[in-house]
Amino acid sequence: MDKDKETPEIRREDMRQEELKSPSSSIHGSNFADLVGGLGWKGAGILILLIIIGGTYLSLKFNPPLETGTIASSEDNKSVVVGIGNNGFREIKILNVSVNNNEKPLKTRLQVSNALQGFIITDDYNGEEAKKYGFINIDGVSIKTGTSPSFNYEKLDDGTASKEDKIYGISVIHNEEINNIHIQYTHFGMTFNDTVYFNKY
Repeated sequence: MDKDKETPEIRREDMRQEELKSPSSSIHGSNFADLVGGLGWKGAGILILLIIIGGTYLSLKFNPPLETGTIASSEDNKSVVVGIGNNGFREIKILNVSVNNNEKPLKTRLQVSNALQGFIITDDYNGEEAKKYGFINIDGVSIKTGTSPSFNYEKLDDGTASKEDKIYGISVIHNEEINNIHIQYTHFGMTFNDTVYFNKY
């Protein structure tokens, strides 16, 4: 057939056939567009959704939302407090707290205090002094977003902290010296584990 009389459709088909014979010479350099085009709009939508879900999962796994701050203990290390906060985009729920070799502590509570007041180390959660620090059961509260300790430290440094700035502290009492605390929590339907170590100097 005379080249001058070829229709545009025939020329496009000839070019496509040439590209299929030697894909490395394609100006696209990748067959991703062909893959998406071959899937159709439903398939492409599912592929994009899977990429978003996978990206979110990896982001959460490599950037856990629980942030620890204050780490303090009594002289004998049998009563400790660990300041925690949430730098994620949804609430955190504490599932379990254990000490040392995953032992169940004698007592575990969550302090819900404010940035100006701070935390208290005590062996009596029901004492008069302790009542000011809002001790509650661990499973009785969700850790709100925007409560990361580093954010509160910045506000304390620049003088903008107030009693409205909530802070959370896990308080643990045990009958033996506490060397570490294991915190298991859930965020966005995923379970995370974090360990805080207490070192003596």
